[in-house]
Amino acid sequence: MSLFRVRGAWLGVASIAMATAICASPGIAAGGGADLPRDVDVTAALLFNFARFTEWPALSPAAPIAICVVGDDRIAGAVVGAVREQNINGHKLDVSRRQDSATWRACNMLFIADAETRRSARGLDGLRTLPVLTVSDGKGFAEAGGIIELYVEGGRMRFAINLDAAEQSGLRLSSRLLGLAKIIRNGQQ
Repeated sequence: MSLFRVRGAWLGVASIAMATAICASPGIAAGGGADLPRDVDVTAALLFNFARFTEWPALSPAAPIAICVVGDDRIAGAVVGAVREQNINGHKLDVSRRQDSATWRACNMLFIADAETRRSARGLDGLRTLPVLTVSDGKGFAEAGGIIELYVEGGRMRFAINLDAAEQSGLRLSSRLLGLAKIIRNGQQ
């Protein structure tokens, strides 16, 4: 294994560890404070790391990773800031706001804010077998067939991954990411 591959692997581990530390640190609660990150910034950092630890097998080498945000302009703005001038394995990151479910098929990652999850259910059904990493902070999202659900527990941001939904989409999630998540299978923990 080359030095660059080893260094890249360690940087990936460090990145996930940093996001986990942000989420699990006793001093950093979701909701933030005057000198603490706001939960939109934590959400943006997590979305970036979810993209880093996901493999889209059908994504061509020159294609950007399209990150789409539905229902929360604050999170969309924070994601734009978090991914500015970043790339993942040579893929540029393209963030857009997409309210029309007919355009969601063009997304590689789709974040749907809690307030939009019920209205978005029909559009999400059409994505289940497509390589779209669906993420939401809506309660019950992973149990309902979404891939990643963000939730607050003990005042800290956590996430659950629905393995069945991820497998159905054809995406490959890193074991490092899975090791940090609450795992859900067949709608159950």
